[in-house]
Amino acid sequence: MSSGSPADAIPERPAGDPFVSAADADEGAPVTPVPAADFWSVLYERRSIRRFDARTVPRELAAQVVHAGIWAPSSCNYQMWDFVVVDDPAKNAELAAIGSQMGNAPINIVVAYGRDFSEDAWANIQSASAAVENMSLAAHALGLGTFWITQTGDPEKVRRAVGLPQDRLVVAVLALGWPKNPPRKGPKRRPLSQVAHWNSYGGRPIPGSPDPEAWDAELLRTYQRARVLNGLRHNKPRTFEVEFLQDALARLLPVAGPRRWLDVLPCTGIVLERVARLHPELSCSVVERSAEVAEFAAARTTPRAARHLLVDGQDLRAPLAASFDLATCFFRLEGLPARERQELLTKIAEWLAPGGAFLLCHVNARSYHAVAEKARAARGGLGGVEYVLSPDPGIGPFKPLGWGALARELDAAGFEVVARHGAQAAPPRAELDFRLRNFGRAARAVAGFASAPLRALDHLPPVALALGRFQAVLLRKRAR
Repeated sequence: MSSGSPADAIPERPAGDPFVSAADADEGAPVTPVPAADFWSVLYERRSIRRFDARTVPRELAAQVVHAGIWAPSSCNYQMWDFVVVDDPAKNAELAAIGSQMGNAPINIVVAYGRDFSEDAWANIQSASAAVENMSLAAHALGLGTFWITQTGDPEKVRRAVGLPQDRLVVAVLALGWPKNPPRKGPKRRPLSQVAHWNSYGGRPIPGSPDPEAWDAELLRTYQRARVLNGLRHNKPRTFEVEFLQDALARLLPVAGPRRWLDVLPCTGIVLERVARLHPELSCSVVERSAEVAEFAAARTTPRAARHLLVDGQDLRAPLAASFDLATCFFRLEGLPARERQELLTKIAEWLAPGGAFLLCHVNARSYHAVAEKARAARGGLGGVEYVLSPDPGIGPFKPLGWGALARELDAAGFEVVARHGAQAAPPRAELDFRLRNFGRAARAVAGFASAPLRALDHLPPVALALGRFQAVLLRKRAR
């Protein structure tokens, strides 16, 4: 036994521990008999599993998965990794309280590496990641499923929860179990021609800034193509956003029988799908920056929406001029530089028939949205454009809009305001629960108590229009 703290003590191995086997003698034999598996089939058929059934995983199989992990390459062959396989339901519940993604599988494998080993060029992280990849492939070959968890919550809390000493760095957690309804096909991949280069990089850098002015149209197309490749299974409409949308549609959407509807820049199609389901009488078309994104969004409607392109050599003026009774744009102007935003608004006016309606939803620059973003950054939250606080996360750059400047742009494009609706002058309880889901119970209770009186401001229309996070504007194309 060591003479350090209890966390540093080496526990006695229980009898029958599957980690103690003949494999340790020759350092190469599998822990258990393993099925024959074709490498390329395993490589191309492995999927990330987000739902597991209730069956337990035999420890012998879990040990075989970890055994595959220790055969990964490591920096200088130090192998300074540790794997804590958690199959105790109470301990897994403790982990799930730290990071919600650790609450889905019967086993969580906490992957750690020596904190002071191979730090140069993050070789410690690379070594541990190679082990995770090996374990993921081995699990698939054994008929199991895995989910690579990087958002573990506070990694130091995870370290302490499983008794790792302070000198170990928690790199990731691998959820392990029997897949429940495994996906039949995987997400599309970016073409090899776009990501592979001979001798020198031949592409363009993609900004990490959420400021739209840092992006041009081609970079945004490239980024959003990449975003739709994985199906965005993790980007689901949140209740507090859906509630606003449904309220705005009920108040403002001018539906009177079948109408020709154009949704502008639906990207992932989360909002498009919702509107199409609520209003099947609308004949839907979408306009997007690239064929891949347009196809992805259109596939979310039944019947499938017609697709049109803003770019890629197609001129929209001729086929779409004065073609639609209704145009919508939901939380997309925030991703455009000012010049492109004005150009797009002008095009939308051209695409509408005389007297056509335009329903615009946007996030208000004068709302608590900016405060929430600053608070997230101040507490060391995840950065980068993919984590910006927007109604449809990860679609690209996002900057809330002030009504004064936006109203001038709409007027210049040829629109007149018919009606406006604002909501959420303070965060709704559902949003607080989502944003604070990894905080302590006391912090969530205090935040909920403090925000309750502010939510009453939504019942005062002038206040909701001035300070509400979500804004909806119904406009009409002016007669020329």
